[in-house]
Amino acid sequence: MAGVGMVAWLVAAVIAILFGALAFVNFRNFQKRSALLNRAKDMTGSVDGRISEVVKVYRRNNTFRWKNEYPVVAYQIDGRDYTVKLEFAEKRSGHYRIGDTCQVRYVPAEPSCSIVEEFRKPLESARTRALAGAVILGLFFLNALFSLINGLGSMMM
Repeated sequence: MAGVGMVAWLVAAVIAILFGALAFVNFRNFQKRSALLNRAKDMTGSVDGRISEVVKVYRRNNTFRWKNEYPVVAYQIDGRDYTVKLEFAEKRSGHYRIGDTCQVRYVPAEPSCSIVEEFRKPLESARTRALAGAVILGLFFLNALFSLINGLGSMMM
């Protein structure tokens, strides 16, 4: 019987680690997007950018498969080329067209730090979703962790 309890405890430990890792990834995404949005006030430079590439992403669930895409915007400042991947702006295939223009706001001292103005709202939404995911998964992680500690204590008795 003790062996069955130990196996159940190990399965719960793996699930707890998974929740913890997912919470960490969501929190890092939140930090990355927040850092960019917090620098928005420093983004006084403006230039027209063009969608230079459309990256295809394949999604599926139990019944359907579909293609989404997100744009890569290229812009040039002082003769140097820069690109920004807008992974958070994923839409159904066919939404974005190569060559479409959009306004890019950037930090003059650091031109690679930029926001494509058209996608500011989706970036803010992605930041909020990342924070919500981190909190929810973090709570699951803590619940699983405390359950493991409680289970370990009862197995010792």
